[in-house]
Amino acid sequence: METDLTCKRKRISIELSEPIVNKLDNLARKVESSRSELIRRLISESLLEKEKEEIEASLKEGYLANYGFVKESSRE
Repeated sequence: METDLTCKRKRISIELSEPIVNKLDNLARKVESSRSELIRRLISESLLEKEKEEIEASLKEGYLANYGFVKESSRE
C-alpha cells in the first residue's frame, strides 16, 4: 500500500479565502508543520473518513437488506 510519503506528488493550484489561509497558517504553526503538509494531512484524513462512512453505510444497507431473511431463518 502506498502512503503519502511514497506516492508521486502532483502540484495543483487552489484558491482559498484569506480567513481560511490565516487559519491554516495558525494551525500549521501550532502543529509545527508547513502549510502544504498540513493541507495534505487534512485532505488525507477527510478522504479516509469519507471512505469509512461509505463502508459503514454499505454494511448497514446490507444488514438491513438481509434482516428479513435472517429473521425468518432463525424461526426455522
